[in-house]
Amino acid sequence: MSVLKALIKPKEYIGNIFSDKKSGWYYFFVYGFTFALIGPVLSFYSLIFQMSYSFNKAVLYSLTTYFMDLLTVIIFSSLLSVLSGVSFEKILKFYVVVNIPVWIGDVFDIYQPIRILSNLGFLYSFYVLWIGIGTLNLRKQAVFIIGLHLILYVLNALLSEMIATNPLLLKILKLI
Repeated sequence: MSVLKALIKPKEYIGNIFSDKKSGWYYFFVYGFTFALIGPVLSFYSLIFQMSYSFNKAVLYSLTTYFMDLLTVIIFSSLLSVLSGVSFEKILKFYVVVNIPVWIGDVFDIYQPIRILSNLGFLYSFYVLWIGIGTLNLRKQAVFIIGLHLILYVLNALLSEMIATNPLLLKILKLI
């Protein structure tokens, strides 16, 4: 099953992910680890070559955003699993797919002046999220789920920025 279908036909794709035999962790490690690299790698390039960041600062920023993206998926999946009673594996699978448009939208990170366009992927992720909410029969919790997605996205961005610009961490990185 092509991951591209997650973008083009998310309703069909999400309907099929729950019937395949792959675990949520499979989706996390194969798709999450891979697609989540798009933003950090392209940000690293643009920070070094367009914004004249130091190598250490660009590395710190890229690593922070990468791991925060992955951590956000785990946090969302854990919270929603506990609060909804749906298995963690199902939620993890579903939320990795929800984040694929976000991560693909990060291609705009390659050029800082158009970086704001990466939010198009985030906006599209709400459509994928809505489809998944219906597929998992969680419409009654839709407002909470959508709010959680939005809040975690904003917190991820804020915390990543705070960590990546922390002068103490930059000093430690210089020592390594």
